[in-house]
Amino acid sequence: MSNAGKTKLGAKTWSAIVIFGLFGQLAWVLENMYFNLFMDRTVSRSPIGIAVMVGASAIVATITTLVMGTFSDKKGKRKKLISFGYIIWGISVMIFAAVSVDNTMKFFNTTKDTAIILTVAIIVFLDCVMTFFGSTANDAAFVSWVTDISDDTNRGTIDGVLAIMPLIAMGIILGAFDPFTQNTYRVNGVETNQWAPGAELIKHGNWTLFFAIIGALVSAVGILGIFLVKDSPNLQPNDKLSYKDLLYGFKKDVIKQNKILYSVFLVTCILGIANNAYMPYLIIYFERTLGIENYILPVIIIGVAAAAGSVVLGILYDKFGKSKFLFPIFIAYIIGAILMTIVSPVIFKDKPTTIGALVVPGFLLMCANLGMSALTAAATRDLVPKDRVGGFSGVRMVFWVLIPMVIGPALTAILTKASPVVGLDEYGEPIYKYPPYMFLISAGVALFAIPFMIPLFKYFKSTEIKVINEALESTNEEKIDISEDEIDTVVKDIEDEQ
Repeated sequence: MSNAGKTKLGAKTWSAIVIFGLFGQLAWVLENMYFNLFMDRTVSRSPIGIAVMVGASAIVATITTLVMGTFSDKKGKRKKLISFGYIIWGISVMIFAAVSVDNTMKFFNTTKDTAIILTVAIIVFLDCVMTFFGSTANDAAFVSWVTDISDDTNRGTIDGVLAIMPLIAMGIILGAFDPFTQNTYRVNGVETNQWAPGAELIKHGNWTLFFAIIGALVSAVGILGIFLVKDSPNLQPNDKLSYKDLLYGFKKDVIKQNKILYSVFLVTCILGIANNAYMPYLIIYFERTLGIENYILPVIIIGVAAAAGSVVLGILYDKFGKSKFLFPIFIAYIIGAILMTIVSPVIFKDKPTTIGALVVPGFLLMCANLGMSALTAAATRDLVPKDRVGGFSGVRMVFWVLIPMVIGPALTAILTKASPVVGLDEYGEPIYKYPPYMFLISAGVALFAIPFMIPLFKYFKSTEIKVINEALESTNEEKIDISEDEIDTVVKDIEDEQ
């Protein structure tokens, strides 16, 4: 493909995309990974608690995005939901600073065993509250706003940039804030941050400061958005919309009219299940299963390399066409997941895993993950009905968040609970090592996406020819020998095949 005719965005718009994309993901990384660590290190080591929290959050996120996405379409407003949503989102993060088993025991005047159960419930509840405001601001409003101000000539680049934000956010938290989260143990008379069988807990990390700082940063970005974000002039109130239409995207005739879009949703859903089989447990896996004390180093190396790779891929998508990359990136994902299993000490029991052994398969897996996310996100923005962008954000959440985050973590939680107990924590709770076979689960699940990737490939191919012809027409050069009617026929054939 060519860059001719590519719509350019101004510096202010790009600043809003990057800032809100980054700090939104900072809050989501905290929720998706560090709430898990918070529960694991201070309350309960059971994988079931983490799986329940992730699943409950996914349900709230989906319902919220369905309702608030429709609301933003109906009112024709994104800016206020983004700005004020981020402000309250940050405040909801700060509330976690007050949560602990000891505080629960004092407040409810109860025993330690009961307090553990209550604290898990409190964390799940507060996570759902935080998710409500986050999904309103980010999933319902910000994602729709990005669709409003972009088009199919620049979405590959935009989604390539947005796809790396979770890894950049993870790098920021790991590099700047992770020390606040680490417990201090005594093992054989020596103090360390690394848990080992028989370790004695000396003190928990400074989670109060951790939540307070990150929450304040997210709220500050919300204040900035009042001055930085501007709604698209093409966005108009849609009074015809009704909250009775919340399930509009699940109607049989709507699905028939948008078959390619739902193929994209299914690809995203299946890959989401694959990702969530390992992502919520990744840091715990590095720390406890692989025994890597400085787990920050491999995560940052893999994250930075994968982020850079994803940006390059986004540019290549727009320049050469997405169809050329779809299946190669998918194959790289499968290979990366398999290699992550192979480097485990469970496979090579006499050879401990080194940081170097993780870098290549970790990069391959994460870069391919981001690359596939950018492809499906760009296709979704192209295909979603333009008068129902916000409403379809909720439909998107069912496939991107709800189903993956309920099923994926549960698969690994069941597998982990069947694994041997390797110790007891300070509350007498059993401690498990997360098995490397969760990566094999990921690879196996991902294979189910192949049938739905075929119509997506055909769609990418047909739209690329259309874009090239438009560019050639503007320069009076000879077009590719395919007419608009033939392109429409290709798209119709794809739909009929499904």
